[in-house]
Amino acid sequence: MISPEFLFGNIPQKQSKYFLSIIHQIGKKKNFNKGETIIQKGSHPTFFFYIISGAFKTSIIINNKVYILGFTLEGDIDCCPTSLLKNASNNFSIEAVFNSEVLICNFKDFQQACTDEKYGSITNNILTNYISILENSLIEAISLTAEQRYHHLFQRQPTIIERIPLQFIAAYLGITKERLSRIRKNAKN
Repeated sequence: MISPEFLFGNIPQKQSKYFLSIIHQIGKKKNFNKGETIIQKGSHPTFFFYIISGAFKTSIIINNKVYILGFTLEGDIDCCPTSLLKNASNNFSIEAVFNSEVLICNFKDFQQACTDEKYGSITNNILTNYISILENSLIEAISLTAEQRYHHLFQRQPTIIERIPLQFIAAYLGITKERLSRIRKNAKN
């Protein structure tokens, strides 16, 4: 759920390039088909992933109802920080929205590839920005209308958002597909 503007916007460009070079050095390319799960609820993933192409949705099931917590899009990284740092089981699943290609980066490989100083700095920055994203999502959920939240989502990467099935975006916004269709139609006018 960490997009480049959060991850790289607050750290020096040299460190951003360093982080991306590590990802490309240690990452293993893997393709995921639409609907395939990359991280399963209750698992202990030891990796983070960088999306080369495609999109993923983060969701949780409560009382047999699926709640979509967010989307991770091309150029983003995602993971379960509590699993990586505390070896705790995660409480959500991450699944490919459509066929996607990622770089799977084992966290131990990342630690070994970095200097101690850069590892601490980059990890701190990622966690800080992850918290910021969660805070902003919570604030948006309680203060913005579904239409405003859709526009925020759409502004990130419009061509990808248009490809995500309506039922997923509607579930994320907490509205019906019909209402989302009206919002999208009004946005185009």
